[in-house]
Amino acid sequence: MNTIPDDAPWLDTTYDGFNEEELKEKLEVMKKKNFQSVAIACMAEYSRVYGEMPEDESWMFMEAEYYATGEGQTVCLQMTQADPRGDKDDFDETLPYPDNYNPLTTQAYRAVREFHDNFGTWHLHGLRFHTREAFFTRYANQLPSSLVKLKDQQCFLEYHSELHYNFA
Repeated sequence: MNTIPDDAPWLDTTYDGFNEEELKEKLEVMKKKNFQSVAIACMAEYSRVYGEMPEDESWMFMEAEYYATGEGQTVCLQMTQADPRGDKDDFDETLPYPDNYNPLTTQAYRAVREFHDNFGTWHLHGLRFHTREAFFTRYANQLPSSLVKLKDQQCFLEYHSELHYNFA
């Protein structure tokens, strides 16, 4: 009988108490806390740079840039209304109608969650919120002309793009 040699004798593979569902629940809670922390930090920076967000502004304008020597540069842009979309953490479904339709999450939280969905965890580092004017001034050359034409229109719109370039 041939036996396969143990090439990792220090690794104990006999542990059978791993509970995948419990770990997923813990990670989900940690992810939500992280989204909330990022949203709070982004809104604090927004207030410091631009003042308070206008109450009539329905869109969130976001960007994150990453660059490193030899890795190039990545610019992630997103415009979203960040409306509650029915995620289980957006509403308390145990409440009676119509209270069950009052969102529990903030627009900033939902915007961060959507940004994460589109670009992943790594690009949450350095995420910034901008005013409409600052966003279109800074990134007009990277946005589709049809989007620039709609910048002052009230309409439902979701936009995101990722531009990566490297000259190395």
